[in-house]
Amino acid sequence: MGFEFLAFAGQVHAKIELAKQMWEYLKLFPVWLNYVKEQDEKVKILKRKLDALSSVQEDVRDALKAAEIQPGKKRKREVETWLKDVDAKKTDIQKIERDVRNKRYLLWPLPDKSIERNLQEVKDLHKKGQFSEGLVLDMHLTSKEPLLTQKLLGRESNLEAILKWLNDPSVSRIGVYRVKGVGKTAILTHIQNALAKNSSFENVYWVSVTEQSDVQKLQDAIARQVGLNLSDEEDKIIRASKLHNALTKRGNFVIILDGVGRLFIDEVGIPNERKGCKLVLSTLLLRQCQRMNCQEIHEMKPLSHKQALELFKQKLSNRNTLGPEIERIAEQIVEECEGLPLWILNVADRLRGVDDINEWRNALTEVTEYRRGNAD
Repeated sequence: MGFEFLAFAGQVHAKIELAKQMWEYLKLFPVWLNYVKEQDEKVKILKRKLDALSSVQEDVRDALKAAEIQPGKKRKREVETWLKDVDAKKTDIQKIERDVRNKRYLLWPLPDKSIERNLQEVKDLHKKGQFSEGLVLDMHLTSKEPLLTQKLLGRESNLEAILKWLNDPSVSRIGVYRVKGVGKTAILTHIQNALAKNSSFENVYWVSVTEQSDVQKLQDAIARQVGLNLSDEEDKIIRASKLHNALTKRGNFVIILDGVGRLFIDEVGIPNERKGCKLVLSTLLLRQCQRMNCQEIHEMKPLSHKQALELFKQKLSNRNTLGPEIERIAEQIVEECEGLPLWILNVADRLRGVDDINEWRNALTEVTEYRRGNAD
């Protein structure tokens, strides 16, 4: 009996101790619950901070996309590293979010230090993402890409003369002029390719100037070639200064401006009379070359009738036998084209492979009317 009583007393004592422990645990439950709530709130703050950082990352990527379209722009290594660090941090915090979502912290609360550390790292990345000194580097460009050209016919001496002037240290500006269609663009493409193939110039920049171009548009076109961004500057004088400074850092170079109209080149910012800086431009009028201080001026003359007919037949895929009637019309068409290669090539393109005499006659009529319209 005595032993049974002792055993019973022992059991009661054990249950009392267990009850005490449970009571102590229940007393801590509000503290534990408050701790869990605090962790939940910190994770929400961490998520908001990460969302803000992700927005900055997207802005940086958009800005990079716009900047890297421009020639000579390359993203900085620190920017690339920052983008990777942000991606890695997003992965870390996504794991924390999964743990919270799956309630794993109920049995094993997330360490405060881990959340605090991630919060601080997100703040640091946000600060680093300002990139006050820019996202990209200005790379030194070498623009020597060959251009598509057409075969020169009777223009070899023109090419030789211009190349000779380009190699003359005393000549910094060269003008090429005459009416539209005479072959100014064609000769300049051959100049570009000759310089790209073998010359002492480090860079050759080709810029096509449209009829609608003004000083600002021309500045933008040249700036794109040398890897300079002028989009954030509106003042014409400051833009010219920035372009001038950028060009002077490009070593020996040639700028080819095809189709310059009534512009004052000196307002653009192209260095003048600087050693190693050459400008070649084409325009319609001798007066324009003179106004732009060209030291050497070349007049592009129309082809002779013989040269024009040869070019016409070459474009027809060397059809030497046209038939008497078509041959006569071909002679008249070439005559009406007045030795202008552009007209000759356009008409030849249209008549290549055509044997219908009526279509040849129509072409002659159209060329004649077009010439008379231009003359008026």
